[in-house]
Amino acid sequence: MAGKKHYHKLISVLAVFLAATVFVFSNVCAFDVNENSSERKQIAKENKEYEKELALTEKEIAEKEKYSLELQKKIGALSDKIKKSNEKIKTLNSEIQEKQKQLDDRMAAIEDRLDLLRQRLRAIYTAGDVSALEVILQAKDFSDFIDKMELVQSMASYDDNLIKGLKEEMKGIGAQQVQLRKNKQKIEDEKDSLVKNKEKINQLSQENQAIIEELNSKKQDTESAIEENEKRQAELEAALRAYNKEMAEKARIQRELQKKREEERRKRLEEARKNNANNNNNNNNNNNNNNTGTDNTEEEFDDEEPFIDTTGDFVWPCPGHTYLTSTFDEWRGANNHGALDIADGDIYGAAVVACYYGTVIYADNFCPHDYGKSSSCGCGGGYGRFVMIDHGDGKVSIYGHLSDVVVESGQEVLPGQLIGYVGSTGYSTGPHLHFEMQYNGVRYDPLEEYS
Repeated sequence: MAGKKHYHKLISVLAVFLAATVFVFSNVCAFDVNENSSERKQIAKENKEYEKELALTEKEIAEKEKYSLELQKKIGALSDKIKKSNEKIKTLNSEIQEKQKQLDDRMAAIEDRLDLLRQRLRAIYTAGDVSALEVILQAKDFSDFIDKMELVQSMASYDDNLIKGLKEEMKGIGAQQVQLRKNKQKIEDEKDSLVKNKEKINQLSQENQAIIEELNSKKQDTESAIEENEKRQAELEAALRAYNKEMAEKARIQRELQKKREEERRKRLEEARKNNANNNNNNNNNNNNNNTGTDNTEEEFDDEEPFIDTTGDFVWPCPGHTYLTSTFDEWRGANNHGALDIADGDIYGAAVVACYYGTVIYADNFCPHDYGKSSSCGCGGGYGRFVMIDHGDGKVSIYGHLSDVVVESGQEVLPGQLIGYVGSTGYSTGPHLHFEMQYNGVRYDPLEEYS
């Protein structure tokens, strides 16, 4: 009965550790690694597109701003030209005013001269309309005649030349004034053209500025979207870190459980050896006692973990469960199944052991989808929670769809050593053990090792 006592002691130890893992396991089950990974990939993809869009927007903004600077330079140049045109027009206005003043002065001079002529004519008329000839004939002598005749001629010639000179001068000033007005009109036309061009460029500048504002708004929206995605990405990564931390804690607890199990198993093995030795001694004295002792040994180890096999032969990976629901050569559409599926009505949670000596090269214990499904959840490449053991000489064994894994990568295992429990994780339609053997990377029928 010593084996039973150790068994109950082991149950007590397990209960303590299982109670410690309830909270962790409940949180882990609520976390979906695939969903987390899928969302992070989608966010990364979106951000990549946003970054491209942002780069294009920034490039377009830079081009529009460059164009805006060019327009502003043109507007500045046109403003300078308009300013110079205004200065020219102002100068021409001053020159035109000056010429007008000169014309006015000449007109005033002509008017003064005409007033003198009118006064003489009025005097002559008042004197009785004496002609120049009569004035000359009234000379007292020849000398006086000559003097009078020269005086009349001189006065007439002077008046005539003066008036002609004033008229010519007025004509020249008038021509200059006309030219000045033409120059002014030309400059005013040029100014009008400059103003119109400036208005057009101003319009282009305003439209370009509106585009820049729209692009800046688009840039801000894109940056906000990237920021929101990065925030969500950080939340997902934090959740994943928390999940990994929880899983690490669970794995630690499982390792402690496994350590306790191994200790208990070694104790039971040692006691079994002692009991067998005692039974062998009793056999020499009484065959009936020997039979009774054998039955007790079997009873003590009912429902316990399988013992490690040290005979050097391959061990069946799921002790007590041998029914095959799928064989190695079962045809599945495009190829053979390539493994054994071991299952029966009460296989869920059954112990899975190493089939031979080896080193664990992969132990994946992170699939939360432990239930039957019609398609793969993607965990473990379809294996779900699984263990891969390297047996040397090119041989590798794989144990898939486990509900729990109790070994870790790098661990040395013996034939019959517990490595996990049967489940339905990964691409599994129901609880079963996927048992696969490979030689140099090529699958072969595991039953060859048991023939």
